[in-house]
Order: sequence, then structure tokens, then C-alpha cells
Amino acid sequence: LPHKKNNNNDRYQRVEYCTLFAFSTENWSRPPSEISTLFQIIQRMATRYRNHDAVKNGKIRIQVLGDLDDDRIPEGTRRELRRLESESEENCRRRTIMEKEENGDGDGDDGHHHHRALTICLAINYGGRADILRAAKNLAISVAKGELPIEALDDEAELSRRMRTSKMPDPDLIVRTGGERRLSNFLLWDAAYAELYFSDVLWPDFDEGELEEALVWYGKRKRRFGGR
Repeated sequence: LPHKKNNNNDRYQRVEYCTLFAFSTENWSRPPSEISTLFQIIQRMATRYRNHDAVKNGKIRIQVLGDLDDDRIPEGTRRELRRLESESEENCRRRTIMEKEENGDGDGDDGHHHHRALTICLAINYGGRADILRAAKNLAISVAKGELPIEALDDEAELSRRMRTSKMPDPDLIVRTGGERRLSNFLLWDAAYAELYFSDVLWPDFDEGELEEALVWYGKRKRRFGGR
């Protein structure tokens, strides 16, 4: 959760990005019936989100992390997720244009800046290790082809821009629910300096009040990023 520390009481404006771990690459080891049920739920939620007022009004932008080209994912689920992603992006773009026109800032059609939109990243068929391996392989291929000098292999930025998370900032806060005390292969590269908040509350019961407690806890942390 990249989060702005300020005195604004509107918690939704304080959080700019929120990544939800919906289905990991390791979850394929679960029973087929459970996997099928999980993707049915994901598909229903994608349809529900797409028709939500906040998405339709350009207040929430959806990004999907992970490999949606995997043939093991039901076609209907892939279709709904891609539709949700593209429609939310377009709705945010339209809202940006409208707001800039209303404020006299020109047409605002830059395709990148979405005013006051919350970006929700859905990690589906995603794994932190797999993402690092994929990025490292692509970087090595670029060097082997002569597209980059060999020194690029030591450049963290070159690896980062090949990650599936390249379009999002590193997380400031990671919340783990259900009494677990591990990352479970979640955003391993990106979480280097994230604050880790562990809650015994089960995910279905993690409501606004629980989220606010996590944000208050984060607000008391002193982040030094390796310094003193």
C-alpha cells in the first residue's frame, strides 16, 4: 500500500495503490475443484467491479499482475479481467480529461495521470520469485542481443522495469492477515523496504476499521531506508 502521510481524514485519498493477492503461482497445487471455485469467484468479482460506480466514474483503476495468458485460467475469467482492466483505464482517462477541461488545463489527454484515482492491482497467477526470474531472463536476452551493455546486468533499474510491477511504486505497507507471519512469495523484489503489518483477523473480516488501524500503525513508523 503506497500511502501518503498527511492529516486528511479521508482514508481513500490517503491510499493511492492497493495490491490484492488473489491467486498465486503456487495455488495451482491445490485440488482442481478448489481452483475452479476460486476462478469462478474471481470472474464474478471482476464483473461486479466493472459495474461498480467507482470504476464506471473513473475513481478506481484496475491493473492485473501475473500471467493471464496461462491456458489453465478459464477463458471467461481472462476475458472479464481484461475487460475490467481496459474499461477502468478508459474511465480514468475520460475523468482526467473532463477534470482538466473543467479546470481550464487543456484537454489533459496524456494517458498517464489519473486525478485522485485509486489504483487496485490484482495479483492473479502471480509469484514474486517467478516475476524476478522472468525479468532477469528478459534482461539477459537484451544483453545477449547487444541491445544493452553487459553492465546493465548490475543495474537494478533495468531489472525493475522488466517486472510485472514496473507500473506501480514499491509498497510502503504490506498487510498480512489471518495470523500468518510471512510474505508467501508476494512482491519479493518490491518489498525490500516495506513496513510489514501482521493481523490475526481473517481476511473476510478485515474491514475499514481494521485497515484504519493498520494505517495508524504505519503512520507511527520511522522509515530510514537503511540510514539512521
